[in-house]
Amino acid sequence: MCDTASDDEVVKDTEFSWNSLKSEIDSFSCLSEISILEQALTTDVQSDDAGDEDDGQDGINLDHPESSALMVCHSEENEEVVDETLLPEKLRNKKWIIGNFLGKGSYFHVYQAYADGILLAIRKRHLLNRRNVLSTSSCREIEHEYQAQRKHVINVLSKIGCHDNIAAFLGFRRVGILWEMFVEYAAGGSLFHEIQIHRKQNRRLPEETITSRFRDLIRAVAYLHEHNIAHLDIKAENCLLTKWGSLKLSDFDYAVIFKSDTVVLPHKIGTKAYAPPERFISCINSLSFRVNPASLRTVPFFLQLRDLPSPRRPPCADVWSCGIILHLLIAFQTPWPGAHIDNCSYAEWHEYINRRRFGRIRGVFPLKLPVGTKSKFSELLENLLETSEDRRIKIAEVVDICWLKNEAHCKPFVVGEN
Repeated sequence: MCDTASDDEVVKDTEFSWNSLKSEIDSFSCLSEISILEQALTTDVQSDDAGDEDDGQDGINLDHPESSALMVCHSEENEEVVDETLLPEKLRNKKWIIGNFLGKGSYFHVYQAYADGILLAIRKRHLLNRRNVLSTSSCREIEHEYQAQRKHVINVLSKIGCHDNIAAFLGFRRVGILWEMFVEYAAGGSLFHEIQIHRKQNRRLPEETITSRFRDLIRAVAYLHEHNIAHLDIKAENCLLTKWGSLKLSDFDYAVIFKSDTVVLPHKIGTKAYAPPERFISCINSLSFRVNPASLRTVPFFLQLRDLPSPRRPPCADVWSCGIILHLLIAFQTPWPGAHIDNCSYAEWHEYINRRRFGRIRGVFPLKLPVGTKSKFSELLENLLETSEDRRIKIAEVVDICWLKNEAHCKPFVVGEN
């Protein structure tokens, strides 16, 4: 029986471990860009907590949620409930100064924020309905979504820990009708932004930069998989860059804890352009039922029933997404809008991989890469974008590829460097 990852998995608060998070907050040195602001900025920021005494408790107390972490902020117009029980002590009860707008997702906005010399990023998620009206049903939806997100923080995000190529998760709180996630701030923007700049300037990324970015990504994914965590929404927008040019994987909203037999539902795998063919299995199955088995000889090679995707295993989905990222780094575009057979580009790739798999004449490499792209990249793409989960390369095997392990080929570039 397969263990299906879902939002209904429950882990008791008493099982919640914040050891890694506490060590990160206690010594910000392991976070490359959570830093003390320069003196000029610090002198302008006056915190409401400047005179507070340190009570010596830096962790999150889940045994007493009714403590000072749960409070009511009074304003002239309304009262907002603030729940900071999932926020480390060092980040509680602060007046966060919201700085530059950094980006947005489908349901949230990200801002630079600072207080008491601490610089980080805050993801704000508004919980009002589409009409911006707070109705009785909206209140129930808000509470349900908040509890679901709180559970996700406890079950998954708290277990990620600290890694050089992962944007650290620092804490979570609710403020009235929105919740906020505190994460490491990366000053270099996103990989998507970097690619957009080079595309507008009609400049390819240097091979060293491509190798460096991709190496950082697979190291992050390998670390996650070693801890039985799958990201499931790897895309350029979720790859952040530090000002020193290293890549950090972020946004773990779709992440799951997996076992050897864990499968996920299609809608639990993120963005379509980066998702593996397993995400579109329902579409493929509906097509396969219209095929007469007696006439399979007349069916195109890539539509044969034996080639249908197997169950959606979380680590395999991440590997596929890494392949799409590599293609994006090289060609400045994703190879297809979605890996389903209705798309001609993917159908051509599917047939090419099948011919490669069964030793048939493969023909011309179907992906449109710039002239002069080295064969090592196209060979790696064939393994990353293998249409069968069972045959797709494992992330640990990618990490061991010699030209990715060789630091001389992975020189990081400072953001903005030509």
